[in-house]
Amino acid sequence: MIQNFLIMAPFGIDPGTYQALAVVPNYLLVLGAVMLWLAFIVLGIIARRYEIVLGERTNWQFMVFAPTGILLFALIQLYYCGLGGKMMLPKGSVNYLAYGLFLLSGILVLVANFRFYKVTKGG
Repeated sequence: MIQNFLIMAPFGIDPGTYQALAVVPNYLLVLGAVMLWLAFIVLGIIARRYEIVLGERTNWQFMVFAPTGILLFALIQLYYCGLGGKMMLPKGSVNYLAYGLFLLSGILVLVANFRFYKVTKGG
């Protein structure tokens, strides 16, 4: 099983160093992005319950949809770097797409959470 994750380095460094410098950090990045996405989904669920209990509109649907770019970024990173064995995303359109989705999702999450904050503060 572990042999599936060991990838030979194409540029002459030993496999252990390649694992430590390229493969493991890419999987950790994907795991961190998925955990961040899940945290924002949980926050959206909290906003939904807040809306149900107190009857104030929280736009929880927007809060649940907004972090989708983070998950798409993680999937692109996993495909190219985790499964593809590359150290970085390929330069060009894939790179811009992945980081653009992450940036857009971050901005949308910020707006959604600020709206929820204003609702909870009564403003």
